[in-house]
Amino acid sequence: MSYITKLKLSPVTNLADARFAAAAGIEYIGFCLNPNDADFILPIKAKEILDWISGSHAIAYFGNQDLDEIISLSELLHMDVVALENAILPDELPQIGKSIIKVIDISSQQLDFITKEIAAYQAYADSFELKGEWHEGLDIEALKHLCLNHKIFLNLSIKGYSTRELLTQIQPYAWHVSGGKEEKTGLKEYDELNDLLEQLRK
Repeated sequence: MSYITKLKLSPVTNLADARFAAAAGIEYIGFCLNPNDADFILPIKAKEILDWISGSHAIAYFGNQDLDEIISLSELLHMDVVALENAILPDELPQIGKSIIKVIDISSQQLDFITKEIAAYQAYADSFELKGEWHEGLDIEALKHLCLNHKIFLNLSIKGYSTRELLTQIQPYAWHVSGGKEEKTGLKEYDELNDLLEQLRK
């Protein structure tokens, strides 16, 4: 399947989501390896899921873990990409030995903060993920400019636009989607996600 932008499904916490992503042609799947996050998945469970699927690039999300733990877990799980939601210094990133996404929470932040963060990490990070709530202090043209000049994963809540309209206008590198809702243990439905993917087809 082909979409108007690349897609990332995250967080993956079960095999059903991972299989759905692979079958739907979703290019990236994300696993939260930050134990302080509600979406945390045990590394051994993440490995079990990854052993069953192919076709999607695996992203490991880390919080305030130290560099050695990040390197060890990303190597152990054969992750393709490491996403960092912490304050590891830019010049330490090459030690990880993986493609790097620097995550920036833009909630309540002005454009100046975002551009300074990108400037600080752009020599070492392969891409950036902007997450949080878009707000009145920013405008769509600013977001469009960032996406034009950088490899941007978007994980934002932006009101007033359909998803297709927004993505067509700003053209990010990739867009974040979430998995299906669990009706009961082991049983999930993907109607809402399927509807969204249908809207995003080329």
